[in-house]
Amino acid sequence: MADKEVKEEAGKASGGGLLPIINLVLLVLVLAVGGFIAWKMLSMEQPSADTGKAAVEQTDATAIPEAEDETGAPPVMMDIDDITVNLADTDSSRFLRTKIKLEVRNEEAQIKVTNNMVKINDLIITILASKKFSDIRTPQGKYALKEDLIYRMNRIVGGNPIKNLYFTDFVSQ
Repeated sequence: MADKEVKEEAGKASGGGLLPIINLVLLVLVLAVGGFIAWKMLSMEQPSADTGKAAVEQTDATAIPEAEDETGAPPVMMDIDDITVNLADTDSSRFLRTKIKLEVRNEEAQIKVTNNMVKINDLIITILASKKFSDIRTPQGKYALKEDLIYRMNRIVGGNPIKNLYFTDFVSQ
């Protein structure tokens, strides 16, 4: 009889030890899955707030008078080499790849821009690399970037030879 009691106590001790281990493994698994889901939710990109404002369109009221061309010559389009830069985001590694076309006033302006192309490329790379993804992801951000680039390129070249700038490719990740 004493042997039966010893066997029953040994059976209870070994069966009771397995249930807490299973509970512990399930608890760790649930916490790991919950932590992973929370991390993914926090690292997801937040949708941009729709302000309801439209991007500014060029009209007679918004045109700069000194930027108007008096000669009436047809504008000339110029390609700028593909540009790829790392953006200034510190929380993640993002890059921007873009192709740009410049609309210059005439052939004389094209010569001035061509002579300063190294300075213009350096300026574009420097400005694009200083931007954050949040600065350029909206249409307003792209428009502001265009205006800034046109203004600064015209200052480098002298006068207002650059009439407009077009992004023919704009990929950011």
